[in-house]
Amino acid sequence: MPAEQPHHRTRRDGQATHYPYLPDAPHFIEQAVQVYLRLSDDGTHWIVDGPTVDGAPLDSALHDESAANDECACGRPDDCTALRAAADRIPLPTGAELAELLRDALPE
Repeated sequence: MPAEQPHHRTRRDGQATHYPYLPDAPHFIEQAVQVYLRLSDDGTHWIVDGPTVDGAPLDSALHDESAANDECACGRPDDCTALRAAADRIPLPTGAELAELLRDALPE
């Protein structure tokens, strides 16, 4: 049996791990968040800093703080722009929500 391709594996949340850059694939809308780290009190390792886990949505790591669709290959720019605008209305996750999203992104 051939090795499973990465985009065919199933994540715990049922989403594809990778999308092909094809017009019939789902829109590829991205956002990035900042996770703040600080040096531990004893100076030996990094720890997650308080602003990451204070319960507020995380800060965007993108220069204009808007979702990006630069890599979408849909060929339907109006649909893609509308979906990107909708994504910008969805609050970014909190630190606790990000922890769940990371867990859900792992393969089953």
